[in-house]
Amino acid sequence: MLSLVIIVAIVANIVLWSYEMNQLDWEKMKEDTSITNVERVTHSSWFVVQNEYTVNLGSHINGTYTDTQVADNSYETFRESLTVSVTLYPNAIGQYSEWGIEYPSGIAHWDCCDEDSPDNDTSYVQTDAAAWKKEAYNLEDHSGSQTINWIRVYVRAKLTVSGTGSVRTLIRTHNTDYESSDLTLATSYEDKYTQYNTNLYTGEAWTWDEINSLQAGALGKKFPPGDLNVRMTAVWVVVNYTTAVTYELDLNGIFSIDTSSYPLTCIQTVEIQLRYRADDAGEKWYLKAYNWTAATYSDSGFNSTAGHTPTTAWDYYAVNLTDKWRSYVQDNGTIYVKFVDEGADSDQTIIDIDFLGVRAEIDGTCFTFENEGALTSHLVSLWIINSTNHERYDINVFVNSAGTTTYLRADISLPESQYTVKVVTERGNTAVYSGS
Repeated sequence: MLSLVIIVAIVANIVLWSYEMNQLDWEKMKEDTSITNVERVTHSSWFVVQNEYTVNLGSHINGTYTDTQVADNSYETFRESLTVSVTLYPNAIGQYSEWGIEYPSGIAHWDCCDEDSPDNDTSYVQTDAAAWKKEAYNLEDHSGSQTINWIRVYVRAKLTVSGTGSVRTLIRTHNTDYESSDLTLATSYEDKYTQYNTNLYTGEAWTWDEINSLQAGALGKKFPPGDLNVRMTAVWVVVNYTTAVTYELDLNGIFSIDTSSYPLTCIQTVEIQLRYRADDAGEKWYLKAYNWTAATYSDSGFNSTAGHTPTTAWDYYAVNLTDKWRSYVQDNGTIYVKFVDEGADSDQTIIDIDFLGVRAEIDGTCFTFENEGALTSHLVSLWIINSTNHERYDINVFVNSAGTTTYLRADISLPESQYTVKVVTERGNTAVYSGS
């Protein structure tokens, strides 16, 4: 009886194994994947601004930042103006330091939030309280006599994990606190601001004495449930005022290179390109970027630092960051780009920006895979072979039945001579492509 049971089990396993082998063979025969094209890729796609530009000097006339994402004659317009802005940063302890955590530990809260260009998680204050907690700091003084048009109180903050949390901007003037409405936060840093055209205590235009005695900061609060913190890395105040009869324009935007597709180790340099139109050909314009090493906007090391003189028609102006690009790009791919005139003059210029973008220059490869089989193909490995080298790369690419997929690898450089590309599917089929 026992022998019969053993025999039945063996036969069943043989039948199951045979079925599985037949199923695998059947699926393998139904798979028909090919490599239809392989080509060298010398640059990334363009990365464009995803939020409105910051106008430091001058004014916004019409259009939005989305009009500058494609070169299509749909544009955003700015104008040089008499107004000038000054940015003031925390420089001393203020009325409140209620957020429970500072990083690095032991330093003053204002010192965690005083950077000219925020350093994000390098220094910050943080609260996990379910009640509103305040931070308020003293600010740098600025001597002035001109008429103040408005002030903006900025905070840069985020949530440490997904959930619900908010900040409110806070100013303290004439020993009185004024809070904004709730400003919701995400898990990545965002700049939030509130604009005050007049002093809320007096109801009149701001005076420079009031600016010099102003304190600024934020309130933070999390909303249960959720194990999260509200984190703030920067506070600053922008004061906009009117100058004598000279005109300037200064604006900047935030761009981000996709480092998942284009790792920094594969980037050779970065290019910035602008398509713009000016109604005055009498002054030069400059593209600059924020140098994270020097902590200032600069064009040091660019292939051209001479600026560009417009023609009053549509002009292209491009700069290359050469081998100095790494000083201008953060580890997460962020780059701040500035567009500025050469200085104040007596002619008021109107600028139309049709396109502004950045891209990485690389030496990568784009593969095109086609699946004429009845089943989805899963490509798991890729080989680049020439007379002197055999390189294998792990890949994870799915190609649907009757579908075509392009696959970019910024870290794969094609040989200069004759080469063969081979790709292997999970079922063990291969496809081969030869090129030079």
